[in-house]
Amino acid sequence: MRKVVSYTAISLNGKIADSNGGVAWLDKIPNPDKSDFGYAEFYSEVEVTIQGNVTYDQVLGFDCEFPYKGKENYVLTRRNDLASDENVTYINTDPIEFIKGLKSESGGVIWVVGGGQVNTLLLSNGLIDEIRVFIMPVIIDDGIELFSENQVFVDLELSKNKVYDNGVVELVYKVKS
Repeated sequence: MRKVVSYTAISLNGKIADSNGGVAWLDKIPNPDKSDFGYAEFYSEVEVTIQGNVTYDQVLGFDCEFPYKGKENYVLTRRNDLASDENVTYINTDPIEFIKGLKSESGGVIWVVGGGQVNTLLLSNGLIDEIRVFIMPVIIDDGIELFSENQVFVDLELSKNKVYDNGVVELVYKVKS
């Protein structure tokens, strides 16, 4: 059975993006050591990415090649007028059943890239196994929360914490069943 992981950088006040969906504020975080905060190691374990349509549009707006080439990439959407492209397959059927199916297969990590609605949907339905957050030493005015309007209590167990020299704090939680 695959593990589903939410791996996300957040502001101190829990935002994953600004009110326009932008993440340019991340570039303002000093990183003199050029640390990747364990990203390369994590990414090497990832076989599948899951994201919402807004997050995918944001990724396409980055000034670089699509960053998840070589992985199975799925975009959860309510729209049925989108055709899959070279980067992703759009999923407009029941997202819960789709993720359950992916999770039941053998293979590498399923990375929930975001955004807040997808994070909340999967967490509320017991489909996220681990939450890895990197708390950036910044507070942003307004924006998209890591989990929006979560309606269920979720019990977590801290399995790792690390403080980086630039003030970034990494927290890894296992979601208790």
